[in-house]
Amino acid sequence: MDLSFFKIAEEDARLHKIARDHFAQGNPIKALEVLEDVYSRRREDDVPGMIPFLQGCILYHLAKRAENSDMKFSFFLGCVEPFTQHFGIHAFAAESLFEIAKDLDSAFYYKKAAKHAREGLCLVESYDELDSLALQTKGTLANILNDAKSKIRHGCTGKSSETALVESKEARDTIRSCDSDNAEGKRLRSHWASMSVEAKKNFMKVSISRLKGYVERLHGEEGKDALEEVLDSTRTNKKWRFWMCRTCAQKFFYVKKFRNHIEQEHSAKFKPATRNLTPEMVNEAWAGMIFDGGWEPVDAVAAAEMIKTRLEFVKEFEYEEGWSKDWPLAEDEERSNLLKQIQYLLVSLWERKVLPFSTLEWMLQFPILSQFEVSVSLTTECGLLGMPQRICFWNCHELERILDLLRLFKFERDDGTNLVCRAVERLCGRTGVKEKIEFDDQFSFMLLDRRLLRGNIAPFDDEGTIDPCKYDYYAKTQPQGDDIITWLLDHPLIDGSFEFPRSIRAHNLDIIVAILRAIHYTCRDWGTKYARKLDNLCYYKFLTDAKDLCTSEDERRRTAPEGEGDVLYASLLGDMCEKLKTDNGGIEFVFAVRDILEKASLPTFDFDDLEASLNLIHGLKDLSDDEVLKSIDSLRFVVTNKVLLTDSKILLIENSRISLLNELTRLSAFDYRSYIRHLLRRFMRDELNEIVKMDALAKVAAAEADLLSSEKQEKEKKSGSKNKKRGVIKNELNEIVKMDALAKVAAAEADLLSSEKQEKEKKSGSKNKKRGVIKNELNEIVKMDALAKVAAAEADLLSNLQNMPGEDLLSKHMESPRVAAATRCNLALDMTLKALCKIKVLKEYLVLNQDEFADNQEGQVPYALRDFFTAVASKTIKEGMYSYLLGNVLSSLEEAHSMSRDAAELLVSILEFWPCWRTPDIESCVTHIFTLEEYERMSCSKCRKNPNYPEQSSYGVVVSADSIRDLRRAFGKMKLEDILKLIRMEYKMLCDAKTEGCGKANFVHHIISRCTPIFTIVLKWEKNETEKEIHETTKALHREIDISRLYEGMEPNTTYRLVSMVGCTCGEEEEYICLFFKKNRWVSYRHEALAKKAVGGWTNVVRFCEKMKVRPEILFYEAVPKLDQ
Repeated sequence: MDLSFFKIAEEDARLHKIARDHFAQGNPIKALEVLEDVYSRRREDDVPGMIPFLQGCILYHLAKRAENSDMKFSFFLGCVEPFTQHFGIHAFAAESLFEIAKDLDSAFYYKKAAKHAREGLCLVESYDELDSLALQTKGTLANILNDAKSKIRHGCTGKSSETALVESKEARDTIRSCDSDNAEGKRLRSHWASMSVEAKKNFMKVSISRLKGYVERLHGEEGKDALEEVLDSTRTNKKWRFWMCRTCAQKFFYVKKFRNHIEQEHSAKFKPATRNLTPEMVNEAWAGMIFDGGWEPVDAVAAAEMIKTRLEFVKEFEYEEGWSKDWPLAEDEERSNLLKQIQYLLVSLWERKVLPFSTLEWMLQFPILSQFEVSVSLTTECGLLGMPQRICFWNCHELERILDLLRLFKFERDDGTNLVCRAVERLCGRTGVKEKIEFDDQFSFMLLDRRLLRGNIAPFDDEGTIDPCKYDYYAKTQPQGDDIITWLLDHPLIDGSFEFPRSIRAHNLDIIVAILRAIHYTCRDWGTKYARKLDNLCYYKFLTDAKDLCTSEDERRRTAPEGEGDVLYASLLGDMCEKLKTDNGGIEFVFAVRDILEKASLPTFDFDDLEASLNLIHGLKDLSDDEVLKSIDSLRFVVTNKVLLTDSKILLIENSRISLLNELTRLSAFDYRSYIRHLLRRFMRDELNEIVKMDALAKVAAAEADLLSSEKQEKEKKSGSKNKKRGVIKNELNEIVKMDALAKVAAAEADLLSSEKQEKEKKSGSKNKKRGVIKNELNEIVKMDALAKVAAAEADLLSNLQNMPGEDLLSKHMESPRVAAATRCNLALDMTLKALCKIKVLKEYLVLNQDEFADNQEGQVPYALRDFFTAVASKTIKEGMYSYLLGNVLSSLEEAHSMSRDAAELLVSILEFWPCWRTPDIESCVTHIFTLEEYERMSCSKCRKNPNYPEQSSYGVVVSADSIRDLRRAFGKMKLEDILKLIRMEYKMLCDAKTEGCGKANFVHHIISRCTPIFTIVLKWEKNETEKEIHETTKALHREIDISRLYEGMEPNTTYRLVSMVGCTCGEEEEYICLFFKKNRWVSYRHEALAKKAVGGWTNVVRFCEKMKVRPEILFYEAVPKLDQ
């Protein structure tokens, strides 16, 4: 017997005990590290069951302990696969899935929990005797099965009953271990301001040797080894960033190699036995045909006549990307509508990456024009073989058959993968690195990011490449401000759970293991669907064999001599079953024939009594031939649909697997800069403090030496108390230094005075008393000066307020131009400004930057708008003041350019004129909040040219209300973003012949590089709409939209939520109304109304617009943070 087997088993038992002890001692991360060591030495399917079971228990424990709902879901999902690998009697896998199902109220996971519970009960019932623990497990499984069935039967909402715990930005920003505005911060800022330019640049150079000594003193050998590992890696690979496999601890500096390693070495990808049966998604070439096609119904009668009478003419038809304009079209609104729906579903499925090529092949195999006696060979000669335009030849019955199948396809798999993405986003958001850190060419100095000398760094540096400098890195950098001090003192504790010099492998190990096991569980689903597809394909082959047998009987009948009796198909199939019952695959053929003769509506795969099946088949041998053929065709149709649906489901599972693998890749990335960032800050803080201390001591020593002149020394000799006098002089000198610092930087006094010096001051008698009087006088002077400035500012403010027209003044001078303008504020401007002021992100921006609004604006409009929004930001605006400010804005806009009553044009004017937009000290608000930077990309499907078009800026999307209403009528409950996308599909761009293009019209892809906080939609109304038309249009609008459906380049599920809108009543006297969302309800505001009026939910808004005949014109959508979705 091979002794190595016992050695391996003994080693597994030893490691299992070590991991179990770590877990019992409250160290699950260390336990997972030990278990991953076992996985790294063995194949996934060769690991003993006790290892995955313990790992499942650890993840289950972490799930129960997790406070964040997304993390809880990730751990629960991760522990299912380890529990499934253990074949003992337990209910943990079913319990984990049931916990997920309860949290999400998900039918998907209730079904999975029921399946695992059913399998567990079958295993329990296979035992003859059960102990008390097994009986308890049996009861648990039975309860899970019953509860899951009940929830599925009564229906699930599919929404989480518990709001995800979101970490507020305010909390994150306030959790600091050091406040940059305290005494230390003020002292460091003061000294930094006094340093020379060259000294500041030299300070940014971190000596490697000094850093090593600092780390060794702080962390000992462990810290020294950890720092050496960092330095060796950066010196060798010239990269800060890498990907680490947490199972085998290998490092990869290219993400593609890491992903291949995870898929190949750690079973993160399902490997089917037969590659050619793996479903493939429709490629971009075919997608282009689907996008660009006309999808108009062809007149089949006229087309058949053309083929039969003018074949040579038809053969000359030109096809562009599978479509020809030469075929005669039919005026058939029903077929046209069905074709448009088929195109929309095909496009939507392809965009979601769930359109298998097998579905397209099946659609193109349908015979066309056969009812008009046009053979397949003739249609092939006409160039219709494999062309998508074949679909346009079909009648309504065939189109509805295709549409019925496509409607069964799912666009998304409700498996909660987005929750894992949210959990990873939350973790990765803590470790992003903005600072670049370079080295000199000798790797003796770290060179801190020179941008820190100029100000804060906004973008993240996700590459982390190192380019050793052979020149002076800071030569062209001019230090500005003291943001470097803020950076040194800014070390949040929120990600302090992982700090230098801990093992890198331990970083996020728990969630990484959970996601890897979730991928394995997804691959298990992949394999289950693949096996089901193979079963259906085999079943289809048996049905084909049965039909071929019937066809051969037809041939025999035609050639058989007269008088020879015909054999019924049913009898023939029964005889074949007797011949094949003992052959390989013969039993499955018997079961297929049983389904045929029983006229089964669905295929059956779980027959277990062969003799009973044969007896039933022989009992049905008198079934008519027509019934047999009809049953075969019906089952073939059902099985074909099952195969196509299975292909789509496999692509859905593959999307989930790829999504989980992407998140695993993100988590596995590690940046050494985030690892040593806080260490560097601490080291540099201590260095700067030492510089400040030494500089202060040097100043004191120099001043004391100057004061010890020969004249004073003579006086001290005469006084008879030389030592005492020198002590007093030293105290006086220290007090002078302290008072000078007080005049320059108020915070320096407390830090520079030690307790010993303060004690000496108490003993110095009248001298100290006198200095105290001087100090008090100085403080009083400073205080009186500040009060004088405040008084002057208050006097200026009172003077301005006295000169400002109030309510009484307005009532006396109603004929003045400014007041006359204010009376017209019931038009579009008033409501447009109110809708803007109800946008949360805009209000927060105004409050944050109100001190930055420029004063040196030219023209009346910027001043009026500045005053208006400054008042809004200060939250001091009142009704009388509001009317005055609004009148200013209105009259200044009228003077600047011709005013329009159109709200959308007024919005553009406001965005163009607002002075805050062009303030040089802060980022342009209109660019940051409102402006879409859009690229239009067109790939010519004919000449394959890809012209580059310049970036275009806009404030939002303008769309016709009529188009939205018409598409809503045609497609029913379609989302607003899909309606907008369908409208954009009508817009095509010519391949410019001036740039050697072919002139063909092509579909345009719209791309934006970033998400703006606000997304604006403007609706254009063309006529005096009825209440019904207004109702239909408003109902098509949705509270939330996903703009990743409109633009490429966005992350999936980029959600925006409607927060305010401007509407206009239709009729002889137009009236503008503002609607905004506040405190979980919609509120309307009309100018002449005395108060706001609550409307209610969105359904009430639709009714309100219908009743009041309000046409929504401007819709403001606000971006929803990922963690809040």
